[in-house]
Amino acid sequence: MNKRAALWCLGVLFSAWSGSVLATEKGKIGLALNIAVEGGFFNPTLASAKVKKLVPGGAAEKAGVLVGDQILKIADCAIPGCPADDAKKLMNKNKGQAVVFLIKQADGAELTKTIIAE
Repeated sequence: MNKRAALWCLGVLFSAWSGSVLATEKGKIGLALNIAVEGGFFNPTLASAKVKKLVPGGAAEKAGVLVGDQILKIADCAIPGCPADDAKKLMNKNKGQAVVFLIKQADGAELTKTIIAE
């Protein structure tokens, strides 16, 4: 994993679990992703994204997301091909805001899951 991808991963984990000075505004979606990127340091795109971990009782778990789910889209940004910066922005939500994922479960079913940031 290149340096930019590692930093993006940390950003996802930070937004999923961290407290914030603006905790009343920043939301948490409650998941961590295993991602693969392509395109290099200056223009990385997501090659794949898979749910690695869920916060017990968190927003993603409540929405029915499962560990192992493959993320095919974040909002309208398809994976592979979604620019890493766009994916990060799409997942950075305030409390009460929604992010929509198209996921593929282990049994092959493709489902839309809407997660409301808590």
